[in-house]
Amino acid sequence: ASWADVVEETLRHEPAVKHLPLRYAVRDIPLPDGRLIPKGAPILASYAAANRHPSWHGESADTFDATRPVKDHLAFGHGIHFCLGAPLARLEVGTVLRELFERFPELELAVPVAELRPVPSLISNGHREVPVRLGRGRG
Repeated sequence: ASWADVVEETLRHEPAVKHLPLRYAVRDIPLPDGRLIPKGAPILASYAAANRHPSWHGESADTFDATRPVKDHLAFGHGIHFCLGAPLARLEVGTVLRELFERFPELELAVPVAELRPVPSLISNGHREVPVRLGRGRG
């Protein structure tokens, strides 16, 4: 997999924005399965849930797979609200990862993944810290 593949799968699997702020239904909204979202009910749009939905990414939707053939995700939004900075963000992250691992090919987590503490937030996603061991660097 390329660094671009890793970036896209990371954005899909762990988007920086998990959920949008609550919205409220401005009218009754009938759903295809017959249920109804009543006017005034809170609605939580979840990028994290959509990005891992099996109908979109198959039964392995919860698994990180940089070789995944379908790269679609909502990490930068959609439609008129799509993030204008998405191309720059992708370029920056891909460049940093490529350069970092080229300089420090032995880079690894300094703690088990289970010990990484998430930032407590309903909206954003991330970790308080990500301790790493650089290993021996090159030139």
